[in-house]
Amino acid sequence: MTNRPIAVFDSGAGGLTVLRRAWALYPGEHFIYGADSNHFPYGSRSLSEVRTLFLRFLEFFIAQDVKAVIIACNTATAAALEMAQEICPVPVIGVVYPGAERAVKTTVNGRIGVLSTYATYKSGIYRRAIGQYGQKAQVVQWPCPVLVTMAELGHTETQQAREAVRECLNMIFPHEVDTVVLGCTHFPHMERIFYEEVGERATIIDPGYETARHLPQVLGPLSSGPGGSIQFFTTGNEKDFNRISSSLWPDAIIEAKSITWTPEGLKSRL
Repeated sequence: MTNRPIAVFDSGAGGLTVLRRAWALYPGEHFIYGADSNHFPYGSRSLSEVRTLFLRFLEFFIAQDVKAVIIACNTATAAALEMAQEICPVPVIGVVYPGAERAVKTTVNGRIGVLSTYATYKSGIYRRAIGQYGQKAQVVQWPCPVLVTMAELGHTETQQAREAVRECLNMIFPHEVDTVVLGCTHFPHMERIFYEEVGERATIIDPGYETARHLPQVLGPLSSGPGGSIQFFTTGNEKDFNRISSSLWPDAIIEAKSITWTPEGLKSRL
């Protein structure tokens, strides 16, 4: 399995935060990033619809002979993780549980705030996951869909983004949380603003980073040397994806291939 790629999935550019963490830790590995940009955003869709969309993408990843699949999307994790793990011949890892475990280990007063999309919020997956690791923890949740849209448009350093982040935090801090989980992989694109706005009031947990750290526990030792590669695929307009993604991850060379939905599954146009 050494040379087989690791797949990373998201509805758009949010999962780049997970891929960026994994690439920094394991630059000798090969990665495939798949973005279902044509159906973005997932956070406003029903979980059943998201499940259907992701499982189609899972077939595409399996056809690429991947050795693992990371669902770098909290909404898709909530919708499809258990089913995907049942049917997929390789490990499928969601971003929720590694982040929830770290939050429980981090909190001092047992009050954890979770910011997410509407779909993740409604699913209750973070409350269940945090309860699995710390039954006495109190979970305060708040949906922040506007941050997803801003990140996907590349508006991560604007005053408008800062005000939106501040408004979301103001919904959970009155509950005296000491730990804040960024429960959407788009949110770490605004990492600097989050850290400045949170300050010393709480510890920020990035589930994407925790997921990247978790990979060797599932796959065994991963390569930290040179020689790795990344391929990008999108169901949307590749030029738009490349432009936004490059602005969010300036150090990466992002040249996505466009893939389309067919009765037989997802197919690359190139």
